[in-house]
Amino acid sequence: MNLSGLRILHTNFHRGWGGQPSRILMLCQGLTEKGHQIVIAAPPGSLLADKARDAGLETFEEPQFRQSKWILSALRDAASIHGLLKRRGFDLVDAHGSQDLWASAAAVKVGRHLLPLVYTRHNTKRVADHPANRFLYRHLVDHLILVSGSILERYGPILNRGDFSRDRISVVHSSYWEDRFHPGVDGTAARRELGADGTDSVLVGVVGRLVADKGGIHFLKAAAKIAPQFPSARFLFVGRGKEEERLRRRATELGLSGRVSFLGFREDMPLITAALDLSVLPSVDCDASSAALKEAMAVGRPVIATDVGGAKEIVEHGRTGLVVPPADPDALASAMEDILRREDRGRSLGEAGSQRVRNEFSRERLVEGTLEAYRKALQRWRKNECS
Repeated sequence: MNLSGLRILHTNFHRGWGGQPSRILMLCQGLTEKGHQIVIAAPPGSLLADKARDAGLETFEEPQFRQSKWILSALRDAASIHGLLKRRGFDLVDAHGSQDLWASAAAVKVGRHLLPLVYTRHNTKRVADHPANRFLYRHLVDHLILVSGSILERYGPILNRGDFSRDRISVVHSSYWEDRFHPGVDGTAARRELGADGTDSVLVGVVGRLVADKGGIHFLKAAAKIAPQFPSARFLFVGRGKEEERLRRRATELGLSGRVSFLGFREDMPLITAALDLSVLPSVDCDASSAALKEAMAVGRPVIATDVGGAKEIVEHGRTGLVVPPADPDALASAMEDILRREDRGRSLGEAGSQRVRNEFSRERLVEGTLEAYRKALQRWRKNECS
């Protein structure tokens, strides 16, 4: 099937920034470079819409994509999207979040302008086995893209009952910004800014939103365990979120006052990442295909990740990083100490990790994998239309 010049609408409800909107922006840029016509539907004022416009992509900012309890708002969103589809003649819609999925489904499955609907699922949250979801997957979603194989288990009841079939599922991992994160990034200046310019200085960081799913509490508990052995070590949180005040209080309670820094949102993330001696992803849920993990590996930093979501699909334990059980500060502390005590160990893991992400998680693989999923969706759609 010829996939040249597809007209694709991408939808997403997120207003802030994170791995999901980052993947959408990266993917849409790659699709545009291959000659496809892309429009991104996102709420007005969202960072995705702002960054997409800055990148020269077309946006559609009428939908609000509010929570499902706002039924009238959802109906307005569906009508708005349906009008756009009718005017512009799209070939396919790719929804990326639960709140925009239902509006998109209504828009493409009602009336005479019917289109195939692809749903890209970005997290490992449980898929509720209720009538609405059964109807959604049996009748509305044509193809499902999972950002890691780990998400597949969340669909057990729906697959086992036959509401959806495995041949309509593709696994396409997220990528990272290869032009920004690479082994040539120099973190020296950032280390000086962070007060770690001494030969014995150590920086251990967690990059991501400050929410409970990210496991920041367990990182602090592990940091407190190794802090006495590494008196020059400092521990960083890079990101924002509602857990910040709780994490600040917990750091004080654990005796880490003055050794934990909260950097907030940083535009110079490649430099901050390269400044780290060790990057930790202590998640307890949600992370399906962590961008922060790939970014740290790309610049050659050793990484530790908890065995959540797609971590083991990204990190080869013992060769490109370490994987430990989630919510286990003792195991995390032991892994942190293992790397920090052996500089050669960290260097070896970092070099192998950098090579792995270049080979396995490039933007080209993201774009080509997504296009193959679109091909399957369109092929099935056209077959059903003709039958």
